[in-house]
Amino acid sequence: MPSAGERMGTRIVQDLFGTPIQSQGRGFYVSLEFFAIVRGVLESNPENLLSPEKSPIEYQQISHDFARRIATKGPISAETLSAAVSGDQTLDILHALFSSLIVEIPGRRKSPEWFAAHLYPFVGELVHYDAVRRRGEPKIERYQFRDGGGWAYHVLRTDSDAERRESTAVLLTALLTDSNSALGRVAKALHAHDAAPALIFADNSETETENHEDLSPWPEHLRRGVNWICGRSYSPKAKRTEQLMHWIPYCLARHELAVARGHLHLNREYVTIDATRNSANQLRANSQSLVRDFSWQITQALTSRARELRAGDNADDATDRWSRFLEPNANFTHSPKAFFLSTMAAVGALNAASGKRHFTFKPPLLDALVCASIEPGAEVEYNEFLRQLFDKYALVISHRTASDTGLTLDIDAGVFSVNAEAFRSRLQQSGLLTHYSDATRLVHAEMK
Repeated sequence: MPSAGERMGTRIVQDLFGTPIQSQGRGFYVSLEFFAIVRGVLESNPENLLSPEKSPIEYQQISHDFARRIATKGPISAETLSAAVSGDQTLDILHALFSSLIVEIPGRRKSPEWFAAHLYPFVGELVHYDAVRRRGEPKIERYQFRDGGGWAYHVLRTDSDAERRESTAVLLTALLTDSNSALGRVAKALHAHDAAPALIFADNSETETENHEDLSPWPEHLRRGVNWICGRSYSPKAKRTEQLMHWIPYCLARHELAVARGHLHLNREYVTIDATRNSANQLRANSQSLVRDFSWQITQALTSRARELRAGDNADDATDRWSRFLEPNANFTHSPKAFFLSTMAAVGALNAASGKRHFTFKPPLLDALVCASIEPGAEVEYNEFLRQLFDKYALVISHRTASDTGLTLDIDAGVFSVNAEAFRSRLQQSGLLTHYSDATRLVHAEMK
């Protein structure tokens, strides 16, 4: 049970960001929770998927605890095992299969126990909710899922573009409905032996979400990106799933930053992306400085909001209750700040999870970025694509966009020219750019 202080800290975070952002739900847990909500609605009331009228949303939760215990060699009674699996050889095969499906969490130093091991949602039948171990038995309960996925679902179902919202619902249904594949049938068979029974859950947290679209463009970026990623029906489902796994958490992390800066009345942030392999350059130093500045601004916004809430509290004990939340770098700010840094690192938007960190794009996130930014079937000339990344997401890569921000007053424009060429090379190596000539370089999401 959270203490009164923890509840107050959560209240401030929820009030500022519109959802209770916490480090425990960082990175890929945002996407996993989102998939679990979508799949759960499809399993309970598919006609309600992304319905703006249905509130609170209700969805089925399953634990997949049996498959996850097999994957991690977790505790399973001999009676349950013998009833579900015929022979040690079959068990070994199932362990090899499902252990390979565990989502890799950056920074994890040892093999997880079953409740901390989540299955990659390559097919709908693998999608599951969070679970814990209570008195030695599996129980469906929030542990790593901390409302980030609920934020994403809320943003999609409150899309004012009704045609796009309905299209996204259809596309998500096609992505996460039963695959009827061999893997899907095995997953479904193992689910029948879960110790934690499936249940229908009413998600009041999702209902209480605020989009804060007056402060952040990222809800709209999420809607467009999810629709365009899912709209590539010619692309394998596994690839679209991986792109969503990266794009959704990235949007929430950038949304957190945008809301924090908006609360502090700061101008739009610009993010310098270092695509080079040269560790000693002015651009990288600038990017490293931004990582530090942005994380501190999240802290500042939280303590600023705490001061505003304290000003409206006239209770006799207000001074004592609020004092710990008004200090610079107060304890309750650490978790939301860690969410931003850990999520950006997990999805590949930072070069590393610790140490000297700068903004970049690792291949899986780069793939998601292109698919979320270019309409299916379209191509964009390379320099125009860099301009769009700047206009949409405030990403500074080339000397032209750097000049627009005034960065070339302090950093040689040639550094950005080298950076833009390195970024182009990354796109080409990932199959996302076709170089016809120096004058014709087209960025696209379709393999050529």
